[in-house]
Amino acid sequence: MWTEVGERRMLRSWAMAEVTNPRWASNLAGVEWPSMLKAKMDAGDWVALTEAEWAIVEDVISQLRAPLLGGLLQLGPRWYESELPIETVAQIRIMAYPPFVAKVPSRRLMDLAEAERGASSSAPEFLRASMVGTPIAVAPIIVGPFTLVEGYTRCCRALRDWSSGRFDGLPIPMLLGVTERIGEWRWM
Repeated sequence: MWTEVGERRMLRSWAMAEVTNPRWASNLAGVEWPSMLKAKMDAGDWVALTEAEWAIVEDVISQLRAPLLGGLLQLGPRWYESELPIETVAQIRIMAYPPFVAKVPSRRLMDLAEAERGASSSAPEFLRASMVGTPIAVAPIIVGPFTLVEGYTRCCRALRDWSSGRFDGLPIPMLLGVTERIGEWRWM
């Protein structure tokens, strides 16, 4: 059951994931966040952000991810939120990002998860309690086929845990942008 949400929900989720991801710290290093906003983000206190602060965060993520978001948002997708069983997540396609496609010509997210498998461990990789932001996919219609846009690390970790028998079994939250014009997006 998909619930319609606004574009801002998607932008905010994407921003939370990027701001808290240490791998993206260098991309955000030059951003001069207002001190109160920075303190709230550093504390993970997203509910305390004012609308004005969210506007700043949304603007930063829109600029930072313009190569992905610019063309996508011009297609006018309607945004939805739901949860997907891990079996459905395994069937999601990866976007046409050249390094991913070179690594996984099948463009199946499950294949990317396996290709990026590190040293095996008995501990789960996917820690639901520490997940910040909701993965984001796009599709031509609400039933798919789905292509992942944001949330690769979270989804791949969940898929590796699933294939190793360590997954918690709960569905994965997902945001979905739906537009019949998605084939026009350069990353499809």
